[in-house]
Amino acid sequence: MSSYLKEHEVIIDIGTNNIQDLDFILFPFKEDIDNEKYNNRFFESLSKNTLLFSGVRNKFLDKMSEIYNLDYLPLMEDKSVTHMNAIPTSEGVISHIIQNTKMPVFDSKILVIGYGVCGQDLCKRLSGLNANVYALVRNEIKEARAIGSGVKPVYIEDIYNYSFDVIVNTVPNKVLERDHIEKFKESLIIDISSKPHGFDVEFVESISENFVMLSSIPSKCAVKFAGDILAKNIYRKVKSCLQEKK
Repeated sequence: MSSYLKEHEVIIDIGTNNIQDLDFILFPFKEDIDNEKYNNRFFESLSKNTLLFSGVRNKFLDKMSEIYNLDYLPLMEDKSVTHMNAIPTSEGVISHIIQNTKMPVFDSKILVIGYGVCGQDLCKRLSGLNANVYALVRNEIKEARAIGSGVKPVYIEDIYNYSFDVIVNTVPNKVLERDHIEKFKESLIIDISSKPHGFDVEFVESISENFVMLSSIPSKCAVKFAGDILAKNIYRKVKSCLQEKK
C-alpha cells in the first residue's frame, strides 16, 4: 500500500508530532484502537479536513469523528473496494478447497452461505470450475439473482434435503444452528466472515475436524493486489478532498 502512495507523491509520515498538518490517518484495519494514545486531545488537535480511514467500521472512530466533526471512511464499506477485494478472497477460498479435499472442485457440491458481493463472486468462480454450486438465500430477489447466474438457490428451511461436500459461509451473522452443523459435520466447512460468524464456532470446532476460519484472505493470498486496492481508494478520496479545499 505504502509503495503505491509513495509513487503518487504521498508523504507517509509515521509518528508525526505535527498532527494538525495531516491530510489523512489510516488506523488499524479491524483491530482495536489504542484509545489512550488516540485520545480526546489527539482528535481535538486534528484539522477538520483530516480524513480518518480504517478497514471495517470501528465504534470508537465513529464516536470520535462525531464529537470532533471529522470525516470517517471505513474502506470496506466502499463498493469499489468490496468488489475488487472479492477477487483474491474467492481465489484464496478455492485454493483452500483444492488443497483440503480428496476430490476436484469439478462436480463437487458446494454451498455458499450468503449471496452478497463475496458470495456472488465465489459462486461465479466455482461455477467456472464446473462445481455444482448452491447459494443459501433469504429472499426472492437473491433467489432470482442466483438462478440468473446458474446457481441453485436454497432456503434455510429446505437445507436438510441436501448434502454438500463443502460449505462456505460469507455472512457475519448466525445462520446455521447446531442441528444444521450436526448434519453437515463431515463436510469441509469454511467461514470467511467476521464476528460473530455464521454459526457457533466453538460448537463446530468441537464436532468437526473439517472446519476452518479463513480471515484476511486478500492480504495473505495477494498482498500487493490487496494493498493497491486500498491505496487507490485512499488516494482518490484524499485527492478529491484536497481539490475541494482549493
